[in-house]
Amino acid sequence: MLGGQYVEIWRELLDRGLPLVSSPRQRGLLAAYLGSVGHHVTDRARAVSRIGWHDGDKGDVFVLPDGTYGAADETPVLLQIEARLDLPYRVAGTATQWREEIARRCVGNSRLVFGASAGFAPPLLRIANEEGGGLHYRGNSRCGKTTAQRVAGSVWGGGGINGFLRPWRATANGLEGIAEAHCDALLCLDEMGQVQAREAGEINYMLANGAGKGRAGRDGSARSSKSWRLLFLSTGELSLADKMAEAGQRAKAGQEVRLVDIPADAGAGYGVFEKLHGEPSGQAFADVLRQQTHSYYGAPIRAYLTALIEQHATDPDALPKLLAKHRADFLRKNLPEGSSAQVQSVCGRFALVAAAGSLATTFGLTGWPDDEADRAAAICFKAWLGERSGAGDHEIEAGIRQVVAFIEQHGASRFEDAWADRSEGDRPERVINRVGFRRNDDGRWRYYVLPEMWRAEVTKGFDAKALARAMVERKLIVPGKDGKPAAQVHVPAYGKPKLYVLSPEAFAGEEVKDAG
Repeated sequence: MLGGQYVEIWRELLDRGLPLVSSPRQRGLLAAYLGSVGHHVTDRARAVSRIGWHDGDKGDVFVLPDGTYGAADETPVLLQIEARLDLPYRVAGTATQWREEIARRCVGNSRLVFGASAGFAPPLLRIANEEGGGLHYRGNSRCGKTTAQRVAGSVWGGGGINGFLRPWRATANGLEGIAEAHCDALLCLDEMGQVQAREAGEINYMLANGAGKGRAGRDGSARSSKSWRLLFLSTGELSLADKMAEAGQRAKAGQEVRLVDIPADAGAGYGVFEKLHGEPSGQAFADVLRQQTHSYYGAPIRAYLTALIEQHATDPDALPKLLAKHRADFLRKNLPEGSSAQVQSVCGRFALVAAAGSLATTFGLTGWPDDEADRAAAICFKAWLGERSGAGDHEIEAGIRQVVAFIEQHGASRFEDAWADRSEGDRPERVINRVGFRRNDDGRWRYYVLPEMWRAEVTKGFDAKALARAMVERKLIVPGKDGKPAAQVHVPAYGKPKLYVLSPEAFAGEEVKDAG
């Protein structure tokens, strides 16, 4: 500030209530005085530009706007940022009041417990050496998903109109500063429907990967890009895939892993809720939670950080080992056999959230039963897995669905019945833009796809060879005698071309009479 035109100095002092004269000469004297007193100050502090974990003289410290948690260093670490951000890390009430009025009402409600546990999870990312990522509550309007998000956000702060929640309505550039301001903390983004569809996928990658866009300085040299490490909790009526589809884009496997789509409806008839704790309706229960999250917030994370750092400082190796063991136990109990690496990665994130909730319970912050956080995380993981339709690779699952959809849409119009017994005078069926053949196989159709059409149309947008191999393994494609996916088949009037032979079991619902 002293190196410029002093405007930021006057703005800051006036904002904090210091009366200032308007004379430029007299203000210049004040600036000269402020510039000179630094020579006489003996105490020093290290300024950092973001919250979260930092290295201190005596160990790791966690920086929040109102203070630093960790060992008392000879050189304190303080947050100092030039941008004037409205940081929502405010405090109202005590950790005990939050536990009694909010956390205890979460018991028996898987989405509430999981959301609150997610609030305690971000500081563990560095300790457990885990990557960041997102969790997305998807459901109809007024089902209570924003209430669950408010509960999670109240762990960190609140106040104002929207509490700790931020809107999705922002550009990728605008969200960079918000993400950095939530480093090692929870970022709550409400209503995905507000974000531009063409930017949704890019923002998802950016938030999870923890780095902003690289930019050049005035002289062309590279400027330091913003960086962060966070978990973000999102809500919306649409999934990320649905939002990207609005712009004609298709969600990739990496995006599915980075933002996990959890059905908000818990299936008990009350939206996100399963237990109303004496309230007459889901709406009444939501109103109570909304009121309590406006009254009590911010204190839980401060108590949590104090206990976490004390435990970690006592034995730096114990906490990482405990988190690793908890992760292994959670995966052993909940991960289906034969799960892909993508599903294992997501299950690991659920395990971290469960561990965070269990730690908060151990620290006396939630009042939950010992296994409540694990139970809620397991329920939410299985709900995600159920929506995903399998534990295999996302690209393989999506590719198989596309093959099935192609057959269902074009079964009669683009597959020639080359084995039909045509009587004299019968006219052959007309097939336009043929992709293969079909044959009556004991009352059901068997489909044969030409190799080029398999690559160019049926599996368009996917790895055609990898998808064929996966479908052979699942017995959805009958391989040739050499074991390769494409088999040599005798087709009347066409010789013996190489074809992908789709098993009738892949299309069990399509009977001959319905296929034309």
